[in-house]
Amino acid sequence: MKIRKRRIWLLVLSIVVAIAGIGALGATVWYKQMLSPADVNSQQAFRINIKEGMGSSDIAKTLEDNKIIKNSLAFSIYTRIHNSASKFKAGVYSVKASQSVDEIINHLTSGKTDEIAITFYPGSTLNKKMKNSDGREVESVLLKAGFSDDQIKKAFAAKYDSLVFAGRPENAGLEGYIYGETFYISPDETAEQVLQRSIDHLEKIVKKYNLEEKFKARGLTLYQGITLASIIQRESIGCGSGVETCEDQRKIASVFYNRLKANMPLGSDVTYQYIADKTGVERSPNLKSPYNTRIQKGLTPGPIASPSLSALNAAADPINSDYLYFLSGDDDITYFAKTNEEHEANVKAHCQKKCQIS
Repeated sequence: MKIRKRRIWLLVLSIVVAIAGIGALGATVWYKQMLSPADVNSQQAFRINIKEGMGSSDIAKTLEDNKIIKNSLAFSIYTRIHNSASKFKAGVYSVKASQSVDEIINHLTSGKTDEIAITFYPGSTLNKKMKNSDGREVESVLLKAGFSDDQIKKAFAAKYDSLVFAGRPENAGLEGYIYGETFYISPDETAEQVLQRSIDHLEKIVKKYNLEEKFKARGLTLYQGITLASIIQRESIGCGSGVETCEDQRKIASVFYNRLKANMPLGSDVTYQYIADKTGVERSPNLKSPYNTRIQKGLTPGPIASPSLSALNAAADPINSDYLYFLSGDDDITYFAKTNEEHEANVKAHCQKKCQIS
């Protein structure tokens, strides 16, 4: 009886071992299959932007979601087995579904990027010497992308071809024309080519939203419209990047149009702050400059920053209002007023800190 039980247990053990072996064999087959190309016939390149600190699981999910690899788990297992999970290099790479996981990982850990992601920001200025510089200025972005000071200086001084320059004075610079967007550039592109790309994108925006005609209907040239939009951009807060319209900006635009109609100075603090920073003098609401709209009537001689899409649309399509004043409160809410008395009340109630800053 004991011998019979022993035989049964041996049989059971043999079966378990056999099943485990089959399971292991099946897992091995599955694993190898998952590492093979997702589509051997695909020649379409997929651009993946690996950012600093991006983990292998995030990379795997992105590739799986876009059908570049078959399985993110197999991808992650491979990176652990080959000790490559922490070796991914930041940059923009082109990969294809016709590549194996081994080929893809080797490329993504090589550091040999196919493209460079470069992002310009709405509200930014050209030069990095502005007060409270945050590294988002066009100059700072280009420096971070690897361009030299001389290359950037040459690019800023270069001549560019675009319909978006209609009405722009001959001696005017590029302030306001470097549209806030992310562009993917090849390592051999020049700074001039990068800026031309951004200018071309702005031209597409102007055409798509019929901005030149809308500005003309309000008595402004395209250059003046971009100038007004740049002031609106710097005065507004809380309007997300990439949105088409922002009600705060449309209200601010109405204030400026109402002031222009009433032959009043725009009264915008950001204008004298811009020119003071650019020329390296102390900020003062009494600064003598055509850019100081606290004391000068009309628009500034040119843009003071890169306007966003929503700021451009606000300048082209403000709300109808009787507002003549606005302020950004200490709580980051914009308060509007029709009279100076209402405005002073808003200052007292909502702007005890910000309104003391030059």
